[in-house]
Amino acid sequence: MSSLHSPSTTRRSTPSRRGRAGLAATAVVLTAAPFAAACGAGFNAASLVVKPNAAAGTIGDMKINNVWVIVDPATGTAEVIGAVTNTGSADDQLVSVSADGNFATVVKPTATTTNTAPAVATGAGVTVSGETVTIPAGESASFGEAASPELEIIGAGFTPGTIAPVKLTFAQAGSITLSAQVETNTGMFARYNPNAAAPSASPSPSASASRSASAAASASASASNSAAASGSASASASPSATK
Repeated sequence: MSSLHSPSTTRRSTPSRRGRAGLAATAVVLTAAPFAAACGAGFNAASLVVKPNAAAGTIGDMKINNVWVIVDPATGTAEVIGAVTNTGSADDQLVSVSADGNFATVVKPTATTTNTAPAVATGAGVTVSGETVTIPAGESASFGEAASPELEIIGAGFTPGTIAPVKLTFAQAGSITLSAQVETNTGMFARYNPNAAAPSASPSPSASASRSASAAASASASASNSAAASGSASASASPSATK
C-alpha cells in the first residue's frame, strides 16, 4: 500500500479535537481583547468610558478620559472637553489647561449652559475659583458637558482633522500632555457649543442715540438758562451804572 494513503498520514492531515479547540479559544481571545481594553480604561459613569480615538492618560492619582478639542467653525472659538477622575485620597486642583500652547479660560457652569449635552455626574464638591478647578478625592469632573465647567479657547485658529497637544497641569499630580483630535461641533459633537454664554445684552444703537440726544438737549437747555441768567444780571447792573 502507498504511504500516501496510509492511516497514519490521514490522521496527521486532520486537525485533532484539541487543535480545533485551541484555535477557537484563540479567536475568542483576539475578539475580546479590544473590548476588554476599552472597559479597563473606563470609569463607572457612561460619560467617563473611553470613546474611540479619544485622548486619555494618567498622571499620579488623576485619570483623564475622552479629551478632544471642539471648534465652532462660525466663530473659531474652541473648547477642550473631557473627564478627570481623582482616584486618590486627597483633593487636587486642575490649575491650567492648554491646547497647542493656547491657554483655556475656565467658564463656570451656569443654570443656563450654552451646551446642550445631557448633564452627567460632575462630582459633589467640584468647585471653580478663577482658573482653578478643585476635584475632591474620589470625585470626577466633566468638562464641556451641560451644567459642568467649560474650558474655552478664543482665536487659536485650530484646524479640524488635525492633532493638538493638550496639556493639563494639576497642583499635586503634576502635568500631562495628551494628543487630542480637533473636531468641529457637528455630527457626534453637535451638542457641544464652544462659545461661552453671552454677557448681558449691550444697549441697542437706537437707545444709545436717544440717550445721546437727550444729553445734548439737556446741555443745550442748560446753556440757554445760563445765557438767560447772564442777560438778567447785565440788565440789573445797567441802571446802577447810569445813576
